[in-house]
Parts: sequence; structure tokens; C-alpha cells
Amino acid sequence: MPRALLGRVWVGDGEPVRIVGVINVSPESFFKGSVRRSVDEVVKAAESMIANGVDVIDIGGMSTAPYNKTVISADEEINRVVPVIKALKSEFPELTISIDTFRAGVAEAALEAGADVVNDVTGLKGDRDIVRVIADHGASVIIMARERAPSQGDPISRTVNALRESIEAALGSGVKDDGIVIDPGVGAWPPLSIDPILTGGEPLRGDYIRGDKTYPWYSWDSIIITGIGRIRSELNRPVLVGISRKSFLERLMRRRAPPEERLFASVAAEAIAVLMGADAVRTHNIGESRDAVRVAEALRQCLGKDPSKCNEELIRLVNAGNR
Repeated sequence: MPRALLGRVWVGDGEPVRIVGVINVSPESFFKGSVRRSVDEVVKAAESMIANGVDVIDIGGMSTAPYNKTVISADEEINRVVPVIKALKSEFPELTISIDTFRAGVAEAALEAGADVVNDVTGLKGDRDIVRVIADHGASVIIMARERAPSQGDPISRTVNALRESIEAALGSGVKDDGIVIDPGVGAWPPLSIDPILTGGEPLRGDYIRGDKTYPWYSWDSIIITGIGRIRSELNRPVLVGISRKSFLERLMRRRAPPEERLFASVAAEAIAVLMGADAVRTHNIGESRDAVRVAEALRQCLGKDPSKCNEELIRLVNAGNR
């Protein structure tokens, strides 16, 4: 049974689909609606998220989008995230806080300030010291699928292989077995060998930034969402997905739509991800995503079941929610 503990929050079988809310203190982030520019703004945003049912708040201090120039120094990243983590922990002592970083020094500073979880978009491969920091602090980790270099195969197989490598590295370094959640990496994440955030190269352009000429990035992301069940089953780990307002949605919408116009597409894709087996959703839109996720979570009870069993499950779920 895939189950893990993120800070104080259990994720996976037997638990509701969890909502992870995004707060960025990085002005360069792609969705400006997620950016907060002061400690007071962060605290107010967190208060609203908590009122709307968020389970974990993920703090980001540097955008890692491979299609923009967004790199800042580790010291600046620390200066951005540490004050807001301290303020959140002081204001909301029971809140589970995640730090979105791949840098060991930033992760260590954030964990010492009160963060509970490290969310590493390089799959623990961007900074080899980060896994030691996580283990030493007894922290939980969200591991994103990232290949070191382009490989052969379909998106699901390549994602599973990349995640398996990261999980083995985490366990081999002493990270808690029940403290690992996997993220299949929706969002046009290139292999690390060609990622400009790590290589210092120019931002990536074009449809084939995954390192092959078969799967354009929007197709890759779509295949990953519909393959969540297979990824979850093969690795036996809870799955978190981050879909909110990402660029592949614009391609599937088949019209020009900046991030501010991708809300409805986001919640539709999040609902589908839950139907496919996602255990947690990372989102900018707490209230809207919560409602979409709850409906999808309820309907998921009926997949592959006869009407009488579906009826029993829905009555149980609805009554439990009304207590």
C-alpha cells in the first residue's frame, strides 16, 4: 500500500487526496499570481490557503523553469525563503511546510528554520549533498523524476527509471522509507545534462526539450498524467502531481492562453490526474483545486466497480465528509 508521511501529513492509500499549495517568493516565477513580495503577504496567503483546506504549503525562492533566465545565488535564495518559513512556523505551528529547492545549503537553512519537507525538482541529482541534509534532519522528501541525460524509451518507462534511481539514492543515504513521495515531473523538465539552470546555457526553446525527437513536451506531459497509475504501481510510492497553470495546458487548449487564463484547464487536468491515481496535487488554486479533486476522488471510488459497490462507497465517502 503506497503511503508516506510528509511532515505531519499522511499521503497515499487510506488518506484523502492531499492539497499542496504553492507560495513563491521569487519574482521571476512564471505565474505572477503565486508571487508574494513580503513576509506579511506570505502569512496572509497561507492563512487563506489554510482556510480553504490546504494540507502542505510549498515555499519557492527561485524559479527553475528551463525556458527563462532565472538563476540567483544560493545566498539570495536563502534570504528569500528563511524569513517567511520562520514567520509561517511562528504563526501556524502545526502547518507542514515544504521547501522547493535543489540546493543543499538552501535545504539545510530552510529545515533549520522550520520546514518539514524538501521538494527537489532535480530528483536529488542536482546537488549531491542534498540527500545527506534530508537524512540528517529526518525530513521528508518529494522526489521529481529527472534523468541525468537523455535516454531511450517511452515517457512512462523513462520516468519510472529516473525515479527508481533517485529512490535508491535516497534510501541508500538514510532517508526514511516512509518519508518519500514521488512526482512524475509534469512541466517540460529536461534531463539535467541539458538543463540551463545547471549548465549555465541559454534557455531551452522548441518542442523537443526532453532530449529526443519523438515526444514533444506537451505530449510527454499528457502521457505522464494518463500513466500515473502505472508509475504508482511500479514504484509502490504515493504520487504528487504539479499541473497548475503549466504550459502544456495552453497547447491542449489550442489557443493562446497565458498562465492567468489556465485556471479551468488546470482543475480539469488535476481531476483527471486524481482519477488516474494521484495521491496529492500541487496547485496555485487551493479552493478551486480542492473542489475538483474531491469530486474526482469520489468518482474514483466507482472505477471498475459494479453499481451496488459504487453506491456503498459513495454513501460512505459522503457521510464521512459530513461529520
